Amino acid sequence: MMQRQKLLIATTNEGKYEEIVHFLGDLPFELMNLRDLNEKISEPEETELTFEGNALLKARYYAEKTGLLTLADDGGLCIDALNGWPGVESARIGRTKEDRITKILEALKNKDRAAAFMAVLTCFDPNQKIHFSAAGELSGRILEQPVEKGETMWGCNSIFYVEKIGKTYGEMTVQEKNSVSHRGKALFKIKHYLQNQYGPKHVPVPVALIIKDGKILVSLRNDPHRPEFHKKWEFPGGVMEFGEEVHENLKREIKEETGYEIEVVKQLQYIKVKWRPEWRYQVYLIPFVCRITGGDGQYSDAEILEVKYVDLDEMLKLDLVGDNKQMYQTLLPELKQVLAEYHL
Repeated sequence: MMQRQKLLIATTNEGKYEEIVHFLGDLPFELMNLRDLNEKISEPEETELTFEGNALLKARYYAEKTGLLTLADDGGLCIDALNGWPGVESARIGRTKEDRITKILEALKNKDRAAAFMAVLTCFDPNQKIHFSAAGELSGRILEQPVEKGETMWGCNSIFYVEKIGKTYGEMTVQEKNSVSHRGKALFKIKHYLQNQYGPKHVPVPVALIIKDGKILVSLRNDPHRPEFHKKWEFPGGVMEFGEEVHENLKREIKEETGYEIEVVKQLQYIKVKWRPEWRYQVYLIPFVCRITGGDGQYSDAEILEVKYVDLDEMLKLDLVGDNKQMYQTLLPELKQVLAEYHL
């Protein structure tokens, strides 16, 4: 298999790094953080007056130091009643998280508490000398006291409350936060850019039709930034990497997505071809009948909300992703023949 291109995530914030990896982890890149570098690189001074300026400054700095495609970000809390303060100074208004929160709460006494988290992410390519930036924003309000619980307890997350979720940023899981956050919105645009700029233009996607006791496994897709796909059912599978064998891809993708180990029983004759103009690539859905041989069934919540087994004829009643329904209707007669032939 050909080696994946490296993408450096230039942040020292572990919580932020975890969010970015959770969002971009299914792209065909080897994701790295600053600790993975052979030598320590001192941080650049953030001298720009805007989030976009500092994101570009950091992305270019680390890309030119390492020679790696680099993603960096800048962002912060902008409070309406304080004319956007602390803004680009969000991480520098105090020595600790507690100091920063105390200063914000003191500044907001007897003031309106409307605020927004804003972020800009920039990807810089040191070889082509090009960059791409994407922004995201989420409105909320500042609580009068921090909520000291949750999975993402860093920055000002404990005092920023989001009405539509009914939680502070800090209380949200990484999955919840990525689905609504300012950084998640920017990451969706960055993901689109990376796929389009560096990904293959003809995309073979082996699809696993996993059969158990005459029923077929389907997964509920987790893709909140693309409503046309989010919370719709599909068959597990994923994009092949360069140099990867089809059966190797199926085993890897199914293990990563569903937690199951599988073996391929038979490839079906039908292949669905779909041009996706919004991403500028052509997808080839290649169906394979598979059976489970092991694994724990612990699926990836970055990609899947739920998995279940369904009767073959009941599948057509589900809200299937994109062209999955048309593909399934076409291959169903052959699929039934294979089930009978192999006693699945």
